[in-house]
Amino acid sequence: MQQRSGEWELALEQQSDLSVTQGSTAAVADSVRRGADLRVYMTTEKYEETIYFQQTYAAAGEDFAGLMSHHHGYVHHGQQVEQPNCSIFRYDASGTFAQMKWLWGDVAVDESQSYGYGVYRWFVNDRWRLVYEHDEAGRPMTGDLEELKSLVREGRTLQVGIRQLFGLVDDRTDGPDHISYVSTMQPVIRDDHVESNCDLVVIGAPTWPITWKDGLHISTMLPSTTGQIICFAAEPGNLPFTHLVRRRGMCWMVAERG
Repeated sequence: MQQRSGEWELALEQQSDLSVTQGSTAAVADSVRRGADLRVYMTTEKYEETIYFQQTYAAAGEDFAGLMSHHHGYVHHGQQVEQPNCSIFRYDASGTFAQMKWLWGDVAVDESQSYGYGVYRWFVNDRWRLVYEHDEAGRPMTGDLEELKSLVREGRTLQVGIRQLFGLVDDRTDGPDHISYVSTMQPVIRDDHVESNCDLVVIGAPTWPITWKDGLHISTMLPSTTGQIICFAAEPGNLPFTHLVRRRGMCWMVAERG
């Protein structure tokens, strides 16, 4: 079994021209596919920032992305605002980012762009262990559902990886094979299965590279080890939310470190 350190490790460093000076994109993608947490540190002439991603995405090969589901904005185009706004970000190793700014009053503005950061440092925390995996029908594939229930009773930290999440709204599975890991905040044992209320979940179109022009929804979501996902999904700028029930294969993970 692979040892998980529970520490943040530099897996990839890119310069402003995207040349790699340390690590590799393949190393990051491999870690994300295993469920690792992801962060990126970036520099500009005016500031430095580190982004904590609430959600991750990994497809085949070297394709990976970090997703920020609810960045809170306090200005809009350099001007102070009277109401908060929310941005949904996608960052990957391409030197571009996708940003949908969701303004008060249900107004959405796509502000995706290329931006020449000075340096990109991608950090991973490979602290998760697979406990239980099932297919879209809830049939067991790997691991032990009883162990997952025990971990819920012990108050352990869980996350869930959802296969073919992008395309969920239209129930499409024709895009690249991928898995997206989302944070959970309320695991429940019910009817001999585990379900968990999740943090806000980003759902894109089933394409790579990921852009918000191809489609974007924000969802409240309740996945279950039955394979069922109950959710409400909304397209920014086009409320209200729509109630959906879908099925997907999932991986349920436990954090081995804090």
